[in-house]
Amino acid sequence: MTRLYAVASDRFDVYYNQALEKHLLDQVKKDEIILYLWRNDRTVVIGRNQDAYSECNTETLSHEGGFLARRISGGGAVYHDRGNLNFTFVCKKDLFDIDRQDQIILDALDHLGIKAKKNGRNDLLIDGRKFSGHAYYRGKENCFHHGTIMLEVNEEALEKYLNVSMLKLRSKAVKSVRSRIVNLKQIRNDLDLDMLKEAMIFAFERMCGSKISEYPFDETEIEKSRSFFADKQWIYGSVIDMKYKIQARFDWGTVRILYELNDGGISDLKIYTDALNQDLAEDLEEGLIGKRICELDISDDEKGDVIRLLKEENHEI
Repeated sequence: MTRLYAVASDRFDVYYNQALEKHLLDQVKKDEIILYLWRNDRTVVIGRNQDAYSECNTETLSHEGGFLARRISGGGAVYHDRGNLNFTFVCKKDLFDIDRQDQIILDALDHLGIKAKKNGRNDLLIDGRKFSGHAYYRGKENCFHHGTIMLEVNEEALEKYLNVSMLKLRSKAVKSVRSRIVNLKQIRNDLDLDMLKEAMIFAFERMCGSKISEYPFDETEIEKSRSFFADKQWIYGSVIDMKYKIQARFDWGTVRILYELNDGGISDLKIYTDALNQDLAEDLEEGLIGKRICELDISDDEKGDVIRLLKEENHEI
């Protein structure tokens, strides 16, 4: 029988909350599903393979007392404040079911009298406007599915701190970020955080057919791993500049390729992407350095799209 657990963080420190999420990921056992609910103070969270300076107005965010964080999952940059409820479903691979997890959120809103639906690769919408974006982490055995639920997020701050590429906006057929998002309180103005949490727990129990227990964890272990997520090198990475640069948008996301050519092959390569595949950038970097572009095979997947971009540059090597 599947055992259900709930964890609700009472802290608004993004690095602590990321560390707690990672702890739950590492500790989850067979036949367990954990629902983790958490909120952050003013924070921009970028995907694992994104460039911090391209995705976020870092100087303004820092000057105004905000925080920048990098998560271990793929996907794009998001803005968090206390008006946003973050959720994470944590379990082993055999219980990981994105459609079911999405349905829990949709059922929770339905319970609150709000009709929503899934759209595209990782968004939930109300009347065509996004209130929830998701990302995923898949390890060898353990997985999580996490995302945002916009209750009353400061939309002005969201637009000010996030640098959304025109490629992405054009792909959504909108002129600005604010024109394509909606807060739940705009749909139901009496909705509050406690109501939303209770609805999530109710839908979680009903979908999985079991009662929730409280999940025990050791605070000292969380504090130890907080330093990893707060580390500036992890968050910002190194400033990289290379001779050749390409950027494109695909159904699976945006990609920016920086690379150098030497002696007939790719001598250096850096991939930035909001692809949901957390390992895409690293796999490409490891697989393409030292190779001749003209000799690369095009596969029918994200990697193939990146290789096709490189080939279309028509380097005579």
